[in-house]
Amino acid sequence: LPISAMLIFLVLFLSFFQVSFLGMGGNAAAQALLEHEVITLHHWFTPAQMANLMVFCRMLPGGTGLNTATLTAALATANKFGFWGTIAASICSAAGLIVPSTFWTAFYTKIQEKRKYQAFFECAMVVLRPLVPGLIAAAAIIMMRTDNFGSPSTTPWDFWVSIFLFLSTLIGVGYYHINALFMVVLCGITGWILL
Repeated sequence: LPISAMLIFLVLFLSFFQVSFLGMGGNAAAQALLEHEVITLHHWFTPAQMANLMVFCRMLPGGTGLNTATLTAALATANKFGFWGTIAASICSAAGLIVPSTFWTAFYTKIQEKRKYQAFFECAMVVLRPLVPGLIAAAAIIMMRTDNFGSPSTTPWDFWVSIFLFLSTLIGVGYYHINALFMVVLCGITGWILL
């Protein structure tokens, strides 16, 4: 392959490396970074496609980040590189997610072994903890677009049904402690009937 064609493999690796390296707080916190890389910077997906991809990745077994990285790489390279190029791109993006996790695990283990660095680690965690809710809120705001929820002016029925389903899930899971999987199935059936 020419160097310009192989550049996408490096871009995939570095994009998911950055998401994994900076995405403290798990998949929900890393979703805002992931959407920034996939939608805003590289235009691999539209916001609606990304929302569909996130729903699909949550249904698959395994971590959402790893599933998203693999499927993003596959869909971004399928037309240009064929089957084996898609496999190589998926491996590059998965490696981009795995390498920083390995680094953070080794770093945390070293900190725990040497007690003299414990105060430094606790200080770093005090700084990082407020960032996690901000990243989760950013991911939620990114997902609340007109192509996901509709618009009160163009598609009022879709918009208000989506708002109703969102609020009922929030209240059902948060206040009444109904099983989240049951709420997802219930809202899916309700959305299918009403929309």
